[in-house]
Amino acid sequence: MSRPEPCRNRAWTVGRASVIGTSHRRSGLPCQDSSEHRVVGGTLFAAVADGAGSAEMSDVGSSLAAEVSVRTAQRLLLENHDHSPHPIHETCLRRIVAGAVDDARRELTEKAEHLKVDIRQLATTLLLVVHTRSLMAAGQIGDGAVVVSDGHGEYATFIPPQRGEYANQTNFLTSSNALAKLDVRVVNRTDPPARVAMFTDGIQNLVLSSVDDRPHAPFFDPVFAWIETRPERENTARQLESFLESPRVTNRADDDLTLLLAARRV
Repeated sequence: MSRPEPCRNRAWTVGRASVIGTSHRRSGLPCQDSSEHRVVGGTLFAAVADGAGSAEMSDVGSSLAAEVSVRTAQRLLLENHDHSPHPIHETCLRRIVAGAVDDARRELTEKAEHLKVDIRQLATTLLLVVHTRSLMAAGQIGDGAVVVSDGHGEYATFIPPQRGEYANQTNFLTSSNALAKLDVRVVNRTDPPARVAMFTDGIQNLVLSSVDDRPHAPFFDPVFAWIETRPERENTARQLESFLESPRVTNRADDDLTLLLAARRV
């Protein structure tokens, strides 16, 4: 499981955690979910990834995909706009997200070659968010989702899960046609979302409607109220882990669980 320290700066408060699912415990499998984030100059970079249960090294794949995509997105944004007098525009942010996902896939390919394994052994989904002061972008290959709110109690699914033709089927970053499956959404708002939640498919059935992917506000209201009021030095990750491991969650979900919460500070 992951226990990153909470991130607090002038722009965002972020908490994230990944815990091993009860079915994986019974099978002796590791946690195959991963997450990563950075906050730089008021911009949030965040990723979650879900390794395929059938892939022997998917925990390695998910960790690498999350870390590389966040790192590359930050680098590309800096390279493109560090010295620019103009605000970033939607087309450029879309290219940055796509470039970060492409770089993550390239790193997975190199890792598989180094380990002398088929890249499918590193199979993972990837969900990446880049949130500047005026723009928000999300890129996705696979399931899991991003939910946003303006902070006034209205939630929306910013980017929904990708679903295959059959139940429990999705897309993976390691597939030969992965980049063709990449969904990218960018919005430009005068009042950008104040709350962002990212999660893997282990928890999505608890928090999204199975009919239309509508967010379940009774889930998100208390967790965001909680993250927004955490003391500076409190171990947010450990408390998130405890919540994800609690019976109210595990009685309804037995897969690995990842939840990343980000709240813009006033």
